[in-house]
Amino acid sequence: MTRTLLIAAFSLFFIRASAIAQSNPRYLVLFKDKSNTIYSIDKPAEFLSQRSIERRKRQNIPVTTQDFPVNAGYLSAIKQIGAKVIYPTRWFNGALVEASAAQLAEIKKLAFYKGIELNLPVANINAPSAGIARVAASQQKFGTTEDINYGNMTAQLALMEVPNLHNKGFQGQNMLIGILDNGFSMANEVAYFKQLRDEKRIVDTHDFLARDGNVYNDGSHGLNVMSTIAAYLPGTLVGSAFKASFALYNTENNFGESPYEEITWLLAAERADSLGVDVINSSLGYTIFDDEFSTPAYNHTYQQMDGKTTIVSRAARFATRKGILVVNSAGNEGTNSWRYITAPADVDSVLTVGATGYNREYASLSSVGPNAAGIQKPDVAAVGAGAIVGNASGGASSGSGTSFSSPQVAGLAAILWQAFPNLTAQQIIYALKKSGHNAANPDNLLGYGVPNAIKAQQIIENEFSPLGTEKELLSAVILSPNPAQHEVVLSIPQTLVGKMAKVNLYAASGATMLSSVSRLTNIKTLPTANLSSGLYMVHIRVDNQERTLKFIKQ
Repeated sequence: MTRTLLIAAFSLFFIRASAIAQSNPRYLVLFKDKSNTIYSIDKPAEFLSQRSIERRKRQNIPVTTQDFPVNAGYLSAIKQIGAKVIYPTRWFNGALVEASAAQLAEIKKLAFYKGIELNLPVANINAPSAGIARVAASQQKFGTTEDINYGNMTAQLALMEVPNLHNKGFQGQNMLIGILDNGFSMANEVAYFKQLRDEKRIVDTHDFLARDGNVYNDGSHGLNVMSTIAAYLPGTLVGSAFKASFALYNTENNFGESPYEEITWLLAAERADSLGVDVINSSLGYTIFDDEFSTPAYNHTYQQMDGKTTIVSRAARFATRKGILVVNSAGNEGTNSWRYITAPADVDSVLTVGATGYNREYASLSSVGPNAAGIQKPDVAAVGAGAIVGNASGGASSGSGTSFSSPQVAGLAAILWQAFPNLTAQQIIYALKKSGHNAANPDNLLGYGVPNAIKAQQIIENEFSPLGTEKELLSAVILSPNPAQHEVVLSIPQTLVGKMAKVNLYAASGATMLSSVSRLTNIKTLPTANLSSGLYMVHIRVDNQERTLKFIKQ
């Protein structure tokens, strides 16, 4: 670093340090309810984009009050006290608030006040430190190569048979991918994103640290990550879903690691949900925070890596349950004392990605599982040792870390979902896992291994593709046992799961013994213990098709 740059860096530090001294602490204030809301679940277009609504509909996910914005009156009441509302959060039902001790005391007196996340202020976010290095690509410097050939980029994609889907025309068209990272420096200039910019496929940007739309003036880690999905410069770089559209969110503070970044991750995920994002890639992870920001009370333990304790893991769970396919790097702790996966890679429904070399063997830097609840992690793996990424100079570099294996898989997930749009996010994850080279013997190093696009398509066609009309599908419903005693069980074909069905249980006389309308699951149980002995009929109706099954109650 030159003397001029050093002076600039220190000047920036002192400017930020001065800002710290002048600002009040920030808290994630939680509210008791969403009473007196102006919104209705019957009118979701008033608070969600049509794309977001359609994503839910395709996966039979209902809109709930959790999707409502927070009560605007609550935010106004906080502002009237003199505190500053930074961002609201609908999933957590609260707001990120900047307040003095006196103002916080007044907030706690408000009738709708529920509590404060962590029971602590959000840590200082502006001091310099090692920052993203712990969860970004490993600490090796990028080695730029001027004339890297296309074959080298192809190798990491060919390992997953991604070109097979590209050749079929599935290149990410109409898929929307959100990337949460530390900034996308030079993404608005580098040649390998020219097509992306020319076609205006960067549809949303926001910096949750600076609280503005400029994500191009901070870190370049997000640029490297994004290149593995979105780059298109034939002969140099072609990403795994280079025709997709993107939402770019800066959630990471380049000056250090703090709990504040878990909250910005939450806020970015909520924004991505509202926008209608299909896939989120997060090459980030959280365990222990920098000393400049926190006390030990902020730090996580392995026991908290249970997929539902940390702020960021709870946020990721919310995102997956809204139908978003969340892909997260396992972490680069394999050779460190921590060793295990980081949050939110610990979430059950998140597709957690470890790292391999080009021989599909475990890369020692990659964090291992299981999570603290005993769930096997990671789920799959991809090239993370010597992966090819785009750099800020517009060329190609070699870098290592699960930060780069994760977006490769995110791109594959996007184009596979594009090919099979009627599947749910979790069904896509299932197919990718089952297609892995290690599927016969999954472990806590590579999970199910490196996914294979060709095998994943075969799995989907064999297990999820429609067998025919609704009438033909209903013919595959199995009733057992017969004769029955305490209950009968309807086994539902996977392709009917999630559909609305009316199920009636009739006696031979025609009397209705039971009636229900609900979404089908794989197993539907009907109690029969209180029925008299005799012949009964189960009538099931889906859309305009129906079927009647008979059984004997002993």
